[in-house]
Amino acid sequence: MPADVGGEWNRDAAYHPWIQRIAAEHAGDVLDVGCGDGLLALRLAAVSRSVVGIDRDAAAIAEAHKRLRMVANTDVAVSEFGTEWGLTPDSYDVITMVSVLHELPLLPTLERVVELLKPGGTLIVVGEAEPTTLIDRALELISVPYAWALQTFYTWRGMYRPEFVSEQSVAPTYSYADVMDAAAELLPGAELHRGLLRRYRLRWSKPVEVAAGEVDLAAMTAATSGRATAAGHPSSTRTTPLCSTATTSTSSHTSSTRRARSRRSSPAPTRAAAPDPAASSLD
Repeated sequence: MPADVGGEWNRDAAYHPWIQRIAAEHAGDVLDVGCGDGLLALRLAAVSRSVVGIDRDAAAIAEAHKRLRMVANTDVAVSEFGTEWGLTPDSYDVITMVSVLHELPLLPTLERVVELLKPGGTLIVVGEAEPTTLIDRALELISVPYAWALQTFYTWRGMYRPEFVSEQSVAPTYSYADVMDAAAELLPGAELHRGLLRRYRLRWSKPVEVAAGEVDLAAMTAATSGRATAAGHPSSTRTTPLCSTATTSTSSHTSSTRRARSRRSSPAPTRAAAPDPAASSLD
């Protein structure tokens, strides 16, 4: 049975505990796209530094203002999710979209999300998709009695509240396969799972970019450590080979000096000897 938070439950709110847990891992700045009446924004505010909710429906934002009027770290506004709203790139630790992505152009919206997330930030989507395969239709048939049972249970507990439906809402126009293709193109490594009632869950973290200098330094450190480990010597013992080399060079120089003195004291040979390449290199 899905968990409930804050005394209200519906088919969207059933996913709120999952979203809240992920947001708590960041404890940062959140953008809730399609915030509706502000229920999710309220729950995210408890585990985040700040929450901004946007929705194109003025009636939804009016309800969100009422719900969040006493919550200092939240703000909501009527807005489309587009470039004209003044959102700053690399500004959000978490971006949430619950039952709204299907109302927006898929690829441009995901591109905008990638732009707005901070490196290391997370996109969380609870989406709706048009059933197009046998698996989709089978899950839809199974979910109808399950959803009815949950609604009855939470109505009996006095916790069921229908999800906010915008006057501008539209039915899903793309399938689960379309979402998979878009995620593969724009969100490499995204986690995508089918759900009931035409739902799916998507989670993606924006890669953290590392400066080139830091990459080179890390690579050099790793390579040096690997050589030291392979030789069986910790890094702190690298002075030992250097000392040994210096000692060897000193000994070689002493031997060369002795040989030179010996040659000067000996009579000249009657026949020139062939040069010794090894001796020459030592001298």
